[in-house]
Amino acid sequence: MVANSAELLWGPGVIGLVIATVFYGAAFGQYIFYLRSFPQDPKKLKLFIMIVFCLGTIHQYTLTAVYWSILISCRRSTSIVCTTELPWQLLLGIYATAWIVFVVQCFYAHRVWIITEHNRFITGIICMLATISFSFGMITSGLMFHTRSAEALFRIKWSQFAAFADALCDIVITGTVWWFLRPARTGNVRSKSRNYLKPLTQIFVNMGLLSCFVAVTMAALYEVPNGQFYSAAPGALLAHTYLNSMMAVLNARKSIRERQRDSHSVVELPTIPTIHS
Repeated sequence: MVANSAELLWGPGVIGLVIATVFYGAAFGQYIFYLRSFPQDPKKLKLFIMIVFCLGTIHQYTLTAVYWSILISCRRSTSIVCTTELPWQLLLGIYATAWIVFVVQCFYAHRVWIITEHNRFITGIICMLATISFSFGMITSGLMFHTRSAEALFRIKWSQFAAFADALCDIVITGTVWWFLRPARTGNVRSKSRNYLKPLTQIFVNMGLLSCFVAVTMAALYEVPNGQFYSAAPGALLAHTYLNSMMAVLNARKSIRERQRDSHSVVELPTIPTIHS
């Protein structure tokens, strides 16, 4: 298969689109569940979640529009636009991905800030890695804006650097949550509410590992011959992975609160996401 064949250029991305559509459906269901289950959440938190979900919807639209334009609208077309320029939706999709990943990582940075009792060093590392990843994403968007070419998308490695920074950030977040909420830790709130925090910790860790796996896969594929083309598959999933991760952590509170009511106990969970005024 030649390096510039349509199958190699766009095939992995189409596979990513199909899986990403399933992920978006899951995120949509989680968002509806959140609205029904937590009407009492602060307005700032609701607005934040709505903005992130809207970004996810824009990302899903751009994925669909890109491959519709390339594979359907421009099929067998010899126009200059179809043969030399990538769809403008691709630029919007890269931009939306960078923002989704950044704001979700900031969301987790706030969770870590609470869990670690305001540990500036750990929270600072997470914020630094999130900012680095966001910067690389904006550089990629800028190059795409000026060139609109497949070469800028697949040949440069700014996307690889962004994915690598995402993976490091996920590792720090996941490791921190596990460390501070592990059963052996003494003097932590977990000793008072072990049964309630266990499922929350599991969701934190599992979703962190999932997003980390997607980011590592995307970064590693750049080191494989023609792997930059295959990186389009995990690249299409990245934004929806982070969106689902955040929604899963938020919605985990419902089962925890139901367990609290069933046991007739009142336990404060400082790890429950809350944006304070």
